[in-house]
Amino acid sequence: MVSVLITSYNRPSAVKTCIEYILALNLKIPFEIVVSDDGSSDNNIYTLKTFTSIDTLVTAEKNQGLGADINKGIKACKGNHILYCQEDFLLKKELSNVLGDAINCIKKNSLDMVRFQANYHFPKLHLIEKNIYRIPKFSFRNFYVNTFQYSDNPFVTKRSFFDTYRYFIEGTSGDYGEAEFAIRIASSNARIGITQPYYVVHDGSDSSTMTRTKKSSLTANRKNLHRFARAVRQHFEWLFYSKSRRRLITYNSSFK
Repeated sequence: MVSVLITSYNRPSAVKTCIEYILALNLKIPFEIVVSDDGSSDNNIYTLKTFTSIDTLVTAEKNQGLGADINKGIKACKGNHILYCQEDFLLKKELSNVLGDAINCIKKNSLDMVRFQANYHFPKLHLIEKNIYRIPKFSFRNFYVNTFQYSDNPFVTKRSFFDTYRYFIEGTSGDYGEAEFAIRIASSNARIGITQPYYVVHDGSDSSTMTRTKKSSLTANRKNLHRFARAVRQHFEWLFYSKSRRRLITYNSSFK
């Protein structure tokens, strides 16, 4: 069975739309829908409880951040594989044509995780299966995105992935949590795959902190300099990352 895990916070209408897209996949394999909510208001929780398509709704007394929200959702999943999706990502119907192959790649130990979306482009990839590629651990061609093998975009993986590579760090800012887990995966032997093309539609808001930048009137040269500085920063964090301490040097870890 596949557990479809949706994380949410005070956006029941987005959850409803996300579920509608999931049901439209017409999956031929057994699946459950698990929604992990991060301390939404009572009214919004009540609304979520009216969605009959949700098999398991996990709630929290207060907002604890995305890391804690994902962790408690993972622990509530019953399937051997987890298809993860935040409420503001919508899975394209065409995903049903590649999901089975992605799960088979994981079962055959060719990959440990397959992503279905990124906010950036990997110039260097290794073909594993039709429309499924492995992201190399390091490539000079991927200099700007070497450390972005993981992000909070939709993916499928084994439930045991998080026992092997540990769960998400909790009680930190969103920037820190996503960046720390991405650096952790880059420092591990986890084999991360990604589809080409992507199979996700975004509802309009950018929730991925890995590549989020403020809109500005920077010149092309300034933007290129910013990208280069960000890549150097990420590689610095990768080089000096401590798996035991789970600490990033240049990020603010305070929870917001």
